[in-house]
Amino acid sequence: MEAAVVSVSHGAIGFVIAKLGDLLAGKYKLLKQAKGKIMFLKAELESMPAFLERMSEAEEEPDKQAKCWANEVRDLSYDIEDSVDEFMLLVEGESNGESHGFKGFIHRSMNLLTTMNTRQKVAKEFQGLKSRVMEVSERRMRYKIDDAVSKPNNTTIDIRMLALYADTSGLVGIDGLRDELIHLMVGEEGVSAQQRKVLSIVGFGGLGKTTLANQIYHRLKWQYECQAFVSVSQKPNIRMILRRMLSQVGYVALEGTNMEIWAEDELISALRQFLMDKRYLIVIDDIWDETTWNVIRCALPKNLDGSMIITTTRINTVARACCCNQHDYVYKMKSLSNEDSRKLFFNRVFGSEEACPLYLEEVSAQILKRCAGLPLAIVTISSLLASEQNTLKENWVHIKNSLGPNFEVNPTLEGMRQILSLSYINLPHYLKTCMLYLGMYPEDYIIWKNDLVRQWIAQGFVSKVHGQYPEAVAEGYFNELVNRGIIQPVNTDHNNEVLSCRLHDMMLDLIIHKCRDENFITAPDDIQDMIGLSDKVRRLSLYLDGIIDGTILETTQLSQVRALARFGNSAYAPPLLKFKHLRVLSLEFRWEIPDLTGISHLFQLRYLKIKTDGKIQVPSGVVHLGRLQHLIVPRRTILPNGIGNMKSLCTLQEFDVGLNSIDNIRDLGDLINLRDLRICGHLSKMDELHDMERRQRLDVLTRSLEKLCDLRYLHMDYNIKVSYVLSSLFLRRLHMLCPFPKVPNAIGELHNLFDLDLTIEVLEDDIAILAQLQSLNRLKLHIEGKPETEEKVVICRKGFPVLKHFWLFCVRMSQLTFEAGTMPSLEKLEVRINSPYGAAPMGIEHLLGLKEIFVFVGGCGGEGSCSIRAALTLLRKAIDMRSSRPAANIKCVDNLLLPEHLLDDGFSWRKYGQKDILDAKHPRAYYRCTYRKSQGCSATKEVQRTDDDPELFLVLYKGKHTCIMETSFTGAARDRDRLVF
Repeated sequence: MEAAVVSVSHGAIGFVIAKLGDLLAGKYKLLKQAKGKIMFLKAELESMPAFLERMSEAEEEPDKQAKCWANEVRDLSYDIEDSVDEFMLLVEGESNGESHGFKGFIHRSMNLLTTMNTRQKVAKEFQGLKSRVMEVSERRMRYKIDDAVSKPNNTTIDIRMLALYADTSGLVGIDGLRDELIHLMVGEEGVSAQQRKVLSIVGFGGLGKTTLANQIYHRLKWQYECQAFVSVSQKPNIRMILRRMLSQVGYVALEGTNMEIWAEDELISALRQFLMDKRYLIVIDDIWDETTWNVIRCALPKNLDGSMIITTTRINTVARACCCNQHDYVYKMKSLSNEDSRKLFFNRVFGSEEACPLYLEEVSAQILKRCAGLPLAIVTISSLLASEQNTLKENWVHIKNSLGPNFEVNPTLEGMRQILSLSYINLPHYLKTCMLYLGMYPEDYIIWKNDLVRQWIAQGFVSKVHGQYPEAVAEGYFNELVNRGIIQPVNTDHNNEVLSCRLHDMMLDLIIHKCRDENFITAPDDIQDMIGLSDKVRRLSLYLDGIIDGTILETTQLSQVRALARFGNSAYAPPLLKFKHLRVLSLEFRWEIPDLTGISHLFQLRYLKIKTDGKIQVPSGVVHLGRLQHLIVPRRTILPNGIGNMKSLCTLQEFDVGLNSIDNIRDLGDLINLRDLRICGHLSKMDELHDMERRQRLDVLTRSLEKLCDLRYLHMDYNIKVSYVLSSLFLRRLHMLCPFPKVPNAIGELHNLFDLDLTIEVLEDDIAILAQLQSLNRLKLHIEGKPETEEKVVICRKGFPVLKHFWLFCVRMSQLTFEAGTMPSLEKLEVRINSPYGAAPMGIEHLLGLKEIFVFVGGCGGEGSCSIRAALTLLRKAIDMRSSRPAANIKCVDNLLLPEHLLDDGFSWRKYGQKDILDAKHPRAYYRCTYRKSQGCSATKEVQRTDDDPELFLVLYKGKHTCIMETSFTGAARDRDRLVF
C-alpha cells in the first residue's frame, strides 16, 4: 500500500532534478553563491531516487520512520520546484520585457538594483532549501532508514489462494461460462483434437479469472494423464514454479537427486522430456509478463496428444503472447450481470433472493451498484454482511458508506484492497504517478484520453524520449494502463484505439485512498472537509453542487496547488488568484458562469479547459500566459485579442471564425507550434455577416492556415468554406466538413494521413487521388451532389492498401461498385444513400476482409421503392452466403437522408411541435409551411436526427408547396417534386 508514497516521492524528485539542471543553464544568469547552492541541491537529490526505488520494490512494508522520510523528501521536492519555477518566470519576464537603444539602456539601469535585490533574495531562498536538504540527508543517516527498508515486518496471506478452494455451491454465473469454454476448447464429447491448445483468461483484478480457471481444471483434469495448477504472481521464482509443476504432474527424481539445486535449464529439460509423450492439462495462474511465459512454455512440449494449457493474466499483451496459434483462444472476463450480481449477493447473505426483507432492498441495490459486477467485491461485502449479528438497516447503510473513498477504514475489506493493489504495485514508477492522477475525476466519469495525456504532460509526469513528441509517449502510458486492465475502455475508434475510459468504482476507491495516504490529490466529498487540512494541497478535485460556502476556500492555503479540477452544477468557482503555481485547470459549469478573471494571473498554467452549456468571457490576460500549451474552450467563445502572443500553444479548440476578431484570425498564423486545431463557425453569426466581411474573414483564415506547417490534426466545420492549401505535410487526421467542389489535389501529398473526413460536391474520378494515400486507415466521405448529376462511384482494384473503415454518404448516387482486389484490408463498410437516385451497393463480395457492413437507404417511400427493397434483400442473402459471415445491418426508411447544413431547403418553415419517439435517441420535430394561413399551403415536413450518426437527419416531406415565394433551393430540395411522398 505504502509503495504509493515512495513512487510519487521518487517521481517528484525526478521532476525537480530536471528543473535544477535547466536552472543551471547560462541564460538564467545566477549569482555565484546561488549557483553553488543549486549544484549542491541537484547532487544531493540525485542520491535519493535509487534508495526510494528500493523502498518501493521491497517485498515488505517500510516502517513508519522510512515512510515519514519519503513524505518529507516529496514535500521538499515540491517546494524546490516551486522556487525554481518562480525564478525562471522572473528571468523570462525580464528577458521578454527588454527594450533596445537609449530608452532600453535607461530602463535597464533603473531596474538593475531591483533585479539584483531579487536575485539576492532568490539566493537566500536556495540557502534555506539547502539547509532543509542537509537535514533530510542527516535524518536518513541518523535513523538508519536504509537498514529499516530491508527488515521484514510481517507476512500476508495471498488471498488469491482462496479462489482455489471456493465453495462451488456458492458460485453464480460461472457454470454456463465454464461449460461454454470447455465446449469451445475440447468439444461436445470432452475429447479434444490432437493439437495442443492454449486458453488464456484475461481481465481486471477480482473478476474471477482464477475461479473460472479452477472450475475448468477440476471439470477436465480426470481426462488427462498429467495435471498441474501453479501460480506465478508478480515476482516469480521460476525454479520453484518448475519444481512444483514437476511434482504435480507425477515426476519422480532418481534416488539421491537434489532437485533444489537444479538450474532452470535442467528443470525445463526434465519437465519437457517427462511430458513429451503424455496428455497433460496445465493451469498457469496470474502471469504478469511475457518473459515469464516464454520461459515456462519451453517446458511444455507441443505434442499431438490433445494437451491443454490454461493461463490467467490481467494484461492483454500477455494473453495474446500465450495464444500464438490458430487453435488457441483469448477469453476476456466480464463483470457479472445485474441478475447474477443480485443472485450471488443475496444467496450469500440470506440463502436466496426471496429471503431479503423489503426494507433492505434499496440499500442492497446501492451496495450492488458500488460493487459494479465485480465478484470479488460482491463476495467480500456479502460475507461481511452475513457475519453481522443483526440485519438493522443502519448497519447496512454503514457498510454501504464504507464502500466510498473511506472503505479502507474497515479491516474486513483488507483482502479486497490487497487484490486490487496488486495491479498498482506491479506498475513501473512512471505509470504509478499517472494512475494516481486518475483520482482527479469523479465516480463514473468518462475520461477522454487526449485530455488525460495533455494533463500528464503539463504536470511533468511524462519522460522525454528522443525523437518522439510527449503526446506520443503519454499515449503509450495510457495504452499500457488499458492493457493492464486498470482503466476500462468506453469509446474506441475505427482502429480499435481506445479514445476514452472510466474507472471501476473499487479501483477509484483504491486510488483515492492512496492519494490521500501520501497527499497526492485532495478530493473532498464536501467542501467543509477542506477546513483544518494539515498538509499542503498539491492537487485539488472539487465536485460542487448547490449553494457553496466560498469562505472556506478563501481561508485555505492553496498557493501550492498544481492541478485544479472543478465539476458539478454549482456556479461557484474557487478563488483562482490564490493558485499561483497552478499548471492544470479544468472547469466544468452548466449555465451560470462565475468571474474567471483570476485565470490571467496563472503564469505557470500549461493546460486550460472550460466546459459549459453557457457563454463564457475569457479574460484578456489569458493571451499573456506564455507557458499555456493547451487551450480548450466551448463553441461560441470570443477569445481576447492578442492570441498571437501564445507561442507555446499546441492545442486550440474551439476557435470560432464567426465570433472572433479578424486580428485574432490573422494571429492564428503566428502559432507555429500548433499541432491540434479545431475551427468552428457560429452559424447564425456567419449568416449575419455581409458577403464582403465573410469573404474577408475566410481569406485571412486561409492565409493563416497556410503558415501552420506542423499541424497533426485539423478540424473545420461545414460552414467554413475556404480554398485552403494544405501546407502541413505532417497531417495525420484531417476533418474537413466544409464542402469542396471536388477532392483537392493537395490531399494526395499527405502521405502521413491515416484519418480523413471530407465533404465534396462531386466526386467524379477523384477517387484515384484518395486511393493513392498509402497510410489512410479511415475514410469518411460526404458527397452532396448537384441537381443535374447523379454520382457513379467505382472503387477500382488498385489503391487503399490499408483502409479499414470506409464511410460513404451521398445525397444522389445512382451506382456504387467495388471491383475485385480493391480495399484488401477493409473491415467495416458504412453506406448511406437515398433510394430515389440509385440501387444497393454492388461488388460487396470482393471485400474479402469485411467484418461489418451497414447500409442505410433513405427515401424508400417514393417511386422505385420496390426495386430498392428487392436489391437490399439480395444484398442480405449475398452477405449471409459468405463464409466469413460479416455482421450486417441493412435499413430502409421512408424519410430522406440529409446532412444538417442541407436542412435549409429554400422554403420557409415554422416549427409547431416535437415529441420523443419510442426506441429512438433523438426527438422528432414537426414543421408546417409559414404560408399555411396566408396562402393555404399544406406542405409539412418531419425532421429527426439519426441514432447511428448525429450528423445526419431523416427528413420526410408531405404535401406539395402551393405558396408563392422567392426560392433559392439548395441540396436535395432543388428537385422539389422528388421529395414529396
